[in-house]
Amino acid sequence: MNEVREMKNKEKTEKITETTPDEEASKEMLPLNHLKEAVVAQYGDDARLILDSIDEVEAILLRREARAKGEFDDAKAIIHLSGLSKKYESAGMTPVDALKEVDLSIVQGEMVAVIGPSGSGKSTLLQMMGALDVPTSGGARINFQELSEMNTKELTQFRSQTVGFVFQKFNLIPNLSALENVSIAMESTKMNRQERRSRAAELLKEVGLGKRMSHLPGQLSGGEQQRVSIARALANHPKIIYADEPTGSLDSKTSRTIIQLFDTIRRDFNTTIIIVTHNHTIAKHCDRTVKIKDGRIK
Repeated sequence: MNEVREMKNKEKTEKITETTPDEEASKEMLPLNHLKEAVVAQYGDDARLILDSIDEVEAILLRREARAKGEFDDAKAIIHLSGLSKKYESAGMTPVDALKEVDLSIVQGEMVAVIGPSGSGKSTLLQMMGALDVPTSGGARINFQELSEMNTKELTQFRSQTVGFVFQKFNLIPNLSALENVSIAMESTKMNRQERRSRAAELLKEVGLGKRMSHLPGQLSGGEQQRVSIARALANHPKIIYADEPTGSLDSKTSRTIIQLFDTIRRDFNTTIIIVTHNHTIAKHCDRTVKIKDGRIK
């Protein structure tokens, strides 16, 4: 009887102390977190920046490893293209197949580079994913919504609420200040003027332009203008940002700064970011690279 009682007591104890895998992982992380805080306490904020950068690299590598193992579920993809094709036809002209049977899945929080030669279909792919154009055939499910099932009004609302766009030429209104250029992106929302300006100011501070809010685009450098356009893209809390050659007009140093800004946005807000670029150096900063040639993903 004593042996039976002891076995039952042991079983109860084991049940009480049983932990989930997540709890075990958290326990394993505690010593590491304490060590990081000790390093920061001794060496200051510069050490924190270095440690955060290491964490981000580790996160990228883990995402790449998971994708390589096929652990990503297409049903959970925030962007899912299936057999997507786009053909441009004009009277008297030979039809052009801009995209051919494209299959692509991207998960929330990924930063993906789309690279390829001029005329390969990069920008057309971005237009399809951003609901700026409609495919000839195939499907596009963006933020878990089928674009083909939306009418014109719904697509307009989808673009304003779900996605943000950043372009190579900035597309800022020249006679409006940086603050006004960002604020104008929120005019279709329910926010009043003061709320829009407050949100715009907050975003400009986020991108490092807190002291340049009143400047016109012509008074800003190329890198600063691109920061304004990024702040504008963030205005309506988008789930996805599409950037078409965002560093094409910038020098290499400014380009690195812009890509680092995208990386910060992705990390802080879990925003999915798609960058069309011909720059392989920029592509290396992304979680993965999608190569496109002659309208097909390689």
